[in-house]
Amino acid sequence: MIAQALMCVFKEWTYVFIAAVVALLVFVLATWLANLGLVWQITVSPSVPLFDKAKILAGLVGSIRTNFTVLSALYTIAIAVLFGLNTAMVTYYMKMQKGLRMNRGQASAAAGLGGLASGFIGMGCAACGTFVLAPVLSIVGAAGFIALLPFDGQEFGLLGVGMLGFSIVLVAKKIGEPLVCPLVPQENRKI
Repeated sequence: MIAQALMCVFKEWTYVFIAAVVALLVFVLATWLANLGLVWQITVSPSVPLFDKAKILAGLVGSIRTNFTVLSALYTIAIAVLFGLNTAMVTYYMKMQKGLRMNRGQASAAAGLGGLASGFIGMGCAACGTFVLAPVLSIVGAAGFIALLPFDGQEFGLLGVGMLGFSIVLVAKKIGEPLVCPLVPQENRKI
């Protein structure tokens, strides 16, 4: 069922394009996350020529090789790809449901956004651990919590991959369902 839904959605180039663009944006944002101050400084600086800005920002994407462990690089890539797929599938489902009630897809959309949020919380570099989780936990006095985790907070990135995968399964099931209620045979109807 999931493979059928994926084939149904991605046989149209529009949804392949949506998935690719969203995946690329999430990946770029994830690689820039450790250097947001530098990214901001470069983009707003009038003294840096436009070509140099583009070259530096593109070079920062290469930090996936140096700032990330193998595990965090793999789940960062997986989160970007899965979120792109999920976005395209939800877009397809919303278009398919156009004019009908939309409340049936809320659980899968929430799981997708939760997966992305969990994935971003768990992203981090090899030297300093998670970017988001460590400062937040230190504010509330629970920074030692990360040290107790076996993968130093990278569990949240893996959780994000799982939640995004679950969201894709939910959306695929919704896409595979008929648009109307199934007919109940006359003899099985309750009066």
